[in-house]
Amino acid sequence: MGIVRTSGPLSTSLPEKLFPDLTPAWNSHHLRQGQLIDPTTREPVDQAMGVVMLGPHSYTGEHVFEIHCHGSPLVLERVVSICLRAGCRAARPGEFTLRAFLNERLDLSQAEAVLDVVRARTNAGLQLAVRQLSGWLTERIQPVRHELVGTLAHMEAMVDFVEDDIPPETDAHTRGQLEAAMRLVDLLLDGAEQGIVLREGATLAIVGSPNVGKSSIMNALLGMERSIVTPIAGTTRDTIEETLEVRGVPFRTIDTAGITATHDVVEGLGVERSKKTLDDADVVLLVLDLSRPLLDLDEPAAAAVESIRNQTHERGRRLVLALNKADLKEQLDPTPLIARLQPDFVVRSSAVELDGIADLRNALGQAALGGERHDFVVGNVRHQAALRRARTALEAACAGIADGTPLDLVSFDVRAAAGALGEITGESVDDELLDRIFRDFCIGK
Repeated sequence: MGIVRTSGPLSTSLPEKLFPDLTPAWNSHHLRQGQLIDPTTREPVDQAMGVVMLGPHSYTGEHVFEIHCHGSPLVLERVVSICLRAGCRAARPGEFTLRAFLNERLDLSQAEAVLDVVRARTNAGLQLAVRQLSGWLTERIQPVRHELVGTLAHMEAMVDFVEDDIPPETDAHTRGQLEAAMRLVDLLLDGAEQGIVLREGATLAIVGSPNVGKSSIMNALLGMERSIVTPIAGTTRDTIEETLEVRGVPFRTIDTAGITATHDVVEGLGVERSKKTLDDADVVLLVLDLSRPLLDLDEPAAAAVESIRNQTHERGRRLVLALNKADLKEQLDPTPLIARLQPDFVVRSSAVELDGIADLRNALGQAALGGERHDFVVGNVRHQAALRRARTALEAACAGIADGTPLDLVSFDVRAAAGALGEITGESVDDELLDRIFRDFCIGK
C-alpha cells in the first residue's frame, strides 16, 4: 500500500473530485473505498480508499485528506500529479510535522522524536525516541522553565518598580530556586553520553595478537560465521566490519588483524590498519589467550592499547579485557597486564560454549554506556547543548547572587537559562532553527 497525504483548507474539496461515485457525505476519520478517478480525463486510476480528518483532530491540526492506494509507483505518481493539478503543492521535507508543531499538536522535542523513531537502529534507540515522542522531556523541563520565568519576573519588578511596595524575595530563596533548577538539569545531563550512544551507536575494535580468538568472538557476537576462523595464526589479514546490537547498544564492530611484529608487507598493512582502528574506537576489546602463558608476541598489541589509553576521546574510550578460551586449561597469569593497562572490565570468555560470551556482552554494553542505564536519557545533541547552556547560566546566576551582583545583571543569566530550556520545547525558537531541524526530515513526515 501507498499513502498520499494532503493537509490544509483545500483538503476537504478533494474527496468529491477524486471519488465522484461516492456520496458527498464524508464523515471525519471514516475510511471509504471506491474508484479513484482522474478528474481531467475521467479515467479510473485505482481501486482505493480515502479518509478525511478534520482539524484540529488530525496529525497537523489542519484538515487532512489521505488516499490509500495500491503501492505501484506509477499509481502513486499519478495520484500526486492529480492532487497538484487540483491546487495542492508538493510538501517540503518535514512540513507535515512542522505544521503539527506550529498548530501546537506537538512541541518541538516531540516533533524531533518523529525523525528519531524513523531512524532508530535498535530497540533501545526506538524506546528512547518513543519516550520523547510521548512528551516525557517536556513534562520535566516545562515546570522548571515556568519557575525560572516567575523568578525572572520578580527580579525585573524589583528593579523596574523599586519605589512600589513589592515584597522582596530573599536572596537565599531565589538562589534555592535556581539551584533546584540546576539539579534537574544535571540529572538530565548525567545520561547525555548514554543518550548519544543509544541513538548513534559506538565503535568497537577487537584487537589482540594473532590466533587468540578475535574472529571467533566476533562470530559469536554476531551469531554467524562472518570472519574466517582457522588454527593458523594470521588468518585475518585485514579489518572486517559488521553492525550488531549488544544489550541495546548498536555497535560498528571491527575485527582487526593480529597486532604483531612482522616483515610480511601484506600483514604489515593489516597491522597498521588495526592500530588506526584503535584510535577511532569508542570501546576497545583486547583479547588474550587464557590457555597459554603471556608471550612476547602479545606485547605489540598490549603496547598499542597502552598508547591510546590516555589519549583524549570525544566520549571517553573504554577498555574491556577478554580472557578468551576459558573452556581450556588455564595457563595465563593476567595480573601484571591488568595492573599495567587498568582495563575498565575484565571478563572470561569462550566462543565455543553456550553462553560463553554472556559476561562479555554485559561488559561491552556497560563499557559503551559508561555504566548502568540511567532512568532519564537525553539522546538529542541539540537538547544536550541547550541543557549545558542553561546549566552555565544558572551557575552564573547563583554565583552572582552570592557575590551581591545587582539583580538587573543577575536577571540576564536567568533569562538566558529560561531561553535555553525554551529552545528544547519550542517556546523560544526562531525560523532559522526550525529550518535546520526539519530539513533532515523525509517528505512524507
